[in-house]
Formats: sequence, structure tokens, C-alpha cells
Amino acid sequence: MSERIDRAIAKSILAAEGAAIGGAIGGPVGATVGAVGGLIIGDETTVFPLDMIAIPAYQAYLLSGTPALQVYIRAGETLVPTGGNVEDVQEVLEAVVEAPKRKRRSKNPWILFNKNFKFRPKRKNESSQQYLRLRTKAARAAYNKKKRGGK
Repeated sequence: MSERIDRAIAKSILAAEGAAIGGAIGGPVGATVGAVGGLIIGDETTVFPLDMIAIPAYQAYLLSGTPALQVYIRAGETLVPTGGNVEDVQEVLEAVVEAPKRKRRSKNPWILFNKNFKFRPKRKNESSQQYLRLRTKAARAAYNKKKRGGK
């Protein structure tokens, strides 16, 4: 139960920060948009679609000046909500990163055999369909003979 309360508190703090930033930039409308944005961002992971520069929320009025801290965020990086427990989230993320490798699919033996199968060139008076039919028939016979061990 306390986890849900912590999440709700963190979400409301993000909404308040978003409202403060939006209010400083765009007045009452900006505050509303910032609060809604804070509620949305505070609950789910966010992938940044383009490069961004982040500054501390309390220095939002310094958009034209120089803030104390600037963080460069590359496109494709992910923002994960922590709820205030950064150490716990880092441990969980480290465990998630070590995902098992996918097994490779074994290659189809018929396709491998067919790629290396040598057959005579197509004759002039022979249609392509007829040539391919004869080639497939010969390849099938050779493949079955190979599978049975030459019997």
C-alpha cells in the first residue's frame, strides 16, 4: 500500500513542478499544460524522440540565462519514474539489462541443400517452368538419396 502512496506523491510533485514551469513560461494556460504533462510523465517511461537539454525545474526562469546545471539528453534515451528510490530502481534496471540471448533458428536443411545443388543449364527449347520442375524433381531425388545414406 505504501508503494502506491509514494507513487502518488511523486506524481503530484511532478505535476506541481510542471505547473510551476508552465506558469512561468505561458501563464495560466501553461500551468495547466505543465500540470497535465507532469501527471503523464510521472507515471510511465518516456523515450525522448530528439536531442534535448534539461535544466533544474527551480531555474526555469533562466531559460534565456545560464542555469547552474544542464543535462544533455540524446534521442532514444529513456526516462524512468523512480518514485524517489533511485538506488532500488538502478538495481532493478541492472537485472533487466542482463536478458538472455535469443537462440538462433536452425537452418532448413532442404534450403541449404538446394542452394548448393548443381543442375544442368536450361536448354533453349525448354520453358523456365519446365526447367524448374525438372530441377526440383532431380534435387528432391538427390536429397532423399542423401538422407537415406545412398540407398
